[in-house]
Amino acid sequence: MINKLKFILLSIFGFIFFLMPFSINGESKIAISHIVNFVTGNILDPFMTFTVVVAWIVLLATLLFMFYTSSSNFLNSVFKASPLNVVLRVAGSFLYLMVVNRWFEGFGFSGMILDGNTGGLMAGEGGLLTTLYITFFVGILALPLLTHFGIVEFIGILLGPAVVKLFRVPGYSTIDAIASFVGDGTIGIVVTDNQYQRGYYNRREAYIIATSFSIVGIAFASAVAEELGFGHIFPVFYGSIALITVILAFITSRMPLKKFAPEYYEGAKPVSVDIPEGKTLFQHAYDSAIQQAGYTNIFDVLVESLKNIVNIYVGFLPVIMAVGTLSLVIAEYTPFFSVISAPLVVLYELIGYSREVAQSMAPASLAGFADMYLPALFISESVSEASRFFIGVLAFTQLVFMSETGMILVKTKIGLSFWDVIKVFLFRTLLSIPLLILLTNILAAFGVLSF
Repeated sequence: MINKLKFILLSIFGFIFFLMPFSINGESKIAISHIVNFVTGNILDPFMTFTVVVAWIVLLATLLFMFYTSSSNFLNSVFKASPLNVVLRVAGSFLYLMVVNRWFEGFGFSGMILDGNTGGLMAGEGGLLTTLYITFFVGILALPLLTHFGIVEFIGILLGPAVVKLFRVPGYSTIDAIASFVGDGTIGIVVTDNQYQRGYYNRREAYIIATSFSIVGIAFASAVAEELGFGHIFPVFYGSIALITVILAFITSRMPLKKFAPEYYEGAKPVSVDIPEGKTLFQHAYDSAIQQAGYTNIFDVLVESLKNIVNIYVGFLPVIMAVGTLSLVIAEYTPFFSVISAPLVVLYELIGYSREVAQSMAPASLAGFADMYLPALFISESVSEASRFFIGVLAFTQLVFMSETGMILVKTKIGLSFWDVIKVFLFRTLLSIPLLILLTNILAAFGVLSF
């Protein structure tokens, strides 16, 4: 009985927390957005002090662990990093402290960093990282409600037969896909690669799953939605990501994909997972969900979530700060992004956006290849609500960004090269744009968005 209650009640609460807007003081938003408002409106100063302490810890510990190895495997996993990640973590932490404390103000070079349109947009009381610090802390603590208490297994098994027909991959791949949606895309890629090596997928199936379903999860999406002003329509924002992702997966599964033949990993024995004899599909889904809820220890999940928060604060947010600030400096002080995205300006003008808005959208459409958060940075000041929605959704449906998922795809055994990753990004971008043109116009016609 307890396991049934854990599955039903905690899963329902998870859906309410992440997907159901409700009103506080006249503002209708999802729970995370209300919490962000509370922190920024009531305890911002102590929270900013907390983020400064975190930045100092990341900066000093990353440098220390270049020469020191702890007896704690967890600390080593957190602070030891590749040379590139060491550079990005140190640079990001230093830039964050520089902006928040206004270091080197008045010096010539510092102006580009402290500019309100570059580093000043990233850090500080109104900075984008402030929102991310809060959102990830709350979102990752609450995320197990959707990932650990059976709802992934329940929905995954129920949708399995449809997945086979729609996407030509095994039904149980739905579990990988849903785990990516509600958890993290990188986890989805790693799980898919592992299942490929164990014989659950052949190479073609693994490619389709890894490049079609491994979308950055709901916690990060809520942060982007909040930053772009869509906390009040988050289900529409996230639903649009899901819809376009499904359409692109349907198309991808029907492509020739000659490089990715339907062959199993060397030495792996093909595995199939079937419904136990005597059970209906619903019974098997329900029993699997109850079983998962029974396996899950709430205290262990809490500890795991806290560790994930530490990993995000140490390994992800400083990288966002470094890559984001550098990209914004390039965008603000050089014509690089404007030059490479010039053809898109014409396209966006043709579909009804003003030239000023189109010039913001075009570079944002391509900036996501470096990091998925960059498009939000580029478009966050746009006066057009539809343009912010368009770019916000596009950043997720593009799937590939080299600061994380792109590099992980290259490292898998599935066999993607760097050029393959570029092709995935371009393919998904080119197909997403016309779908988003149609979708934003439909939403505008219903009064959900304004141009």
